[in-house]
Amino acid sequence: MHKTITSVFCLYNFTVVTAMLDIGRGSWQQQSRKYNQYLLYMQRVLRLDVNVVVYVDEKGKPFIEWMRRGREKHTSIVVTSLTELPYYRHKDRITEIMNSPAYQQDNELVINKLCESYIPEYDILQLSKLHFINRTVWENPFSTTYFLWLDGGYSHGQDVFPQNNIWIPKDLFEHATQVTFMERAPGVKVFQKDRDRLHKMSINVLAGNFFAGGSEALKELCEMQRQLVDEWMTLGIVDDDQTMYMWMYYKKPSLFHLVSADWEDVFKLFNKNSDLS
Repeated sequence: MHKTITSVFCLYNFTVVTAMLDIGRGSWQQQSRKYNQYLLYMQRVLRLDVNVVVYVDEKGKPFIEWMRRGREKHTSIVVTSLTELPYYRHKDRITEIMNSPAYQQDNELVINKLCESYIPEYDILQLSKLHFINRTVWENPFSTTYFLWLDGGYSHGQDVFPQNNIWIPKDLFEHATQVTFMERAPGVKVFQKDRDRLHKMSINVLAGNFFAGGSEALKELCEMQRQLVDEWMTLGIVDDDQTMYMWMYYKKPSLFHLVSADWEDVFKLFNKNSDLS
């Protein structure tokens, strides 16, 4: 009985935050993916038996409600849109930077036509992950002190989720004063000398599909990002969240708890093997 009560408590002593907003990716010439395909990917996230806050546009709300049937007490749906996000105010400046010769010169992302180099809406949404989680920290609908970001389309359909949809985190709560990120090879320190040109390099060493931390650490990280986004706008820098996380790591490495991993390793690394039957 004691094990069962403890395990059930662990299911709901943290909050998962995710989002799904349509930025028109289905009509892109490169890296296109239809909105409905993302919703199919999102099914696995929504099946998790956890507290979850979902930021979604109006048309996606019925799908979220349907997928969370029976878990309404552990579900908070926040209807929003791209234009309501704080970083949307930078859209014109981001567009200006993307079109500038200085940004485009010797830029691997531009050469390879990667979306973070020419779709302002993409970068705005990616950089808004910390806004979503910070808003959740402040509103705290489930009265928890630990929060995890998980991309709505996490794993893109790969079978990497717990089969029983039970997620009892391990090796995370012990680091609540830091923000845990998965660090991909060759690691973030290798590129510190290149910090000022990272936005022109195709590098993904701090995975943006998952991060987690205590409320105070996440608030601090969000404020740091807000300041750095303003700095980027002044410097003529545009990129997605993963480059931003690298900049923030270089600014204050002690705020980060890095774990060597790859994209789909969340449940391999951070989930206890448990049986609640």
